[in-house]
Parts: sequence; structure tokens; C-alpha cells
Amino acid sequence: MSISVASSLIDAIIFDWGGVITIPPGPVVTRLYGESGVNQNALKSRQAKYDAKDPNSRFAQLERGELALKDYLAWSRNDLEGAESIWDPESPHFLFPHLLVVPEVVSSIRDLRNRGFTTGLLSNNIAEAWPYVLSDLDVNGLFDISVNSAFVGMRKPEERIFTHMLDELQLPAERVLFLDDVSANIDAAKSLGMKTLKVINPVQSLSAMETILMQGT
Repeated sequence: MSISVASSLIDAIIFDWGGVITIPPGPVVTRLYGESGVNQNALKSRQAKYDAKDPNSRFAQLERGELALKDYLAWSRNDLEGAESIWDPESPHFLFPHLLVVPEVVSSIRDLRNRGFTTGLLSNNIAEAWPYVLSDLDVNGLFDISVNSAFVGMRKPEERIFTHMLDELQLPAERVLFLDDVSANIDAAKSLGMKTLKVINPVQSLSAMETILMQGT
């Protein structure tokens, strides 16, 4: 049985986009890189060096809107030819159209709003790719608050983007549930006192979310 916000210790549920509202990106990225013809050994070496928590990486700068997509693509192409393709809107291997929205998750978000919960979107994203997100997801209709890293100059797992979201919500951290598929982001939210749910399978996570919402009732 679903509960309303009046019966829960949680007031707001915040969703990541890729891997939470969409299908998991990992297998899609692997497939697209394979189709692009990029050198797989060089790609694995490059991926092994990437740290999602590094605030100074070029990808972090791209997600904060500090680096234009065209400049990131030029760097990536020079660093490893073909690796830029999944971030290039002109490429058939561009990631965003392949990250399909999961209908069950969208339905759940609508249901949460009908039950009185505040809903939010907190996404590390790319300014130039945001129109692709909006074309497949009714962001304004689903969420009370939407925070895109590229538009606020902050990104997960930086603490400041979580405090920014909490300020927008005007809620204490313990009244907020955050869903994400990246461990570093989950850890950052948890360190601030937010309730968290690590998502592996978007559909399966929905029952776990309901369990958290019911705790303490």
C-alpha cells in the first residue's frame, strides 16, 4: 500500500537522470564505443584514469559549464580519436538519444507528486545536450525543482550542489531521499544527512524507494 507524504518521514524525493530515470548507461556506453571503432585498449586505459570525484578533469569542467562542448570534443579527439563520438550530437554514436527513459519510473514520479511528495531532478549534465533530455522527459511537469550541473556551475559529488538543492527545497537533509546510480554521489549525499538509495536497476529500485518512504510510519 502506497503512503502519502503526511504519513512519511520523507517530504521530497530527488532523482538522478542517467541510470535512474533512464536505462543504465554503462552497457550503452560500451556498445557505442565499440561501434565507433575507438581503440579499446587505449580506451580502457583512459577510463581507468578517470575519477568522478576529480573536480579538475575536463569532463568535470564540461559538466559545470566551464568548458564548451566543442572544446571538450576537440580535446577528446586529440587525446583518443573516436572517444569523442558518444558526446558529439553530430555523431550517430551520441549517447543521449540512446539513453531511453524508463516508463515505470516516470509513472512512479507522477504518482509521488499525486501523493503530495515534492519531486526533484539533480543531474550532472551538459548544457548543449539538455534539449535531448527535455525532448524525452517532461521535466517541468514531473519535478518541482530541477538542477542541472551545467547551469549552476556545480556538479555531483561536490557538497555544494547538494546544499544548493536543499536550499531550493527548503527542507532539512533528513527529510529528503536521493536516488543515484553513482556511489560517489550517494556517499556525498549521505554525508550531509540525506536518505539515499543506490540504483542498479531503475524498475527494481522503485519498491526499495517505497520501503524507505514507509519507514517510521
